[in-house]
Amino acid sequence: MSDKYVSTVTLEINGKKVADFQSFTEKKIPLRKSVKLMGRTGTAKVTREYGALVDYVMPAGRPQFDFASVENGTLRAVYEDGPAVILTGVSCLEIGEGKASGDNEIVKTIDFMATGRREE
Repeated sequence: MSDKYVSTVTLEINGKKVADFQSFTEKKIPLRKSVKLMGRTGTAKVTREYGALVDYVMPAGRPQFDFASVENGTLRAVYEDGPAVILTGVSCLEIGEGKASGDNEIVKTIDFMATGRREE
């Protein structure tokens, strides 16, 4: 299996686009969970939950984006030679602390959840 790399990540909210992202990691999508039954174990379907972790590079010389205000946004990650993963109904769950990267940049990990997912 060949490795696929994300070439661009863009968040669109209220007509504004943010593309200052260094990395994108899609969260696992739960499909079923184990349940105990009388005398055996079974499975049950669960509501699908979508999400992603992105590393946001804080821009130098201009204000950083207000991720706390993100509700019902769209997050698009385009893979090289592959599909684009589009998360819809995106809201921000958590904003990580700033950390210095090797390129003298300050990076924050942003935790997003989404209500929908599709590939194009």
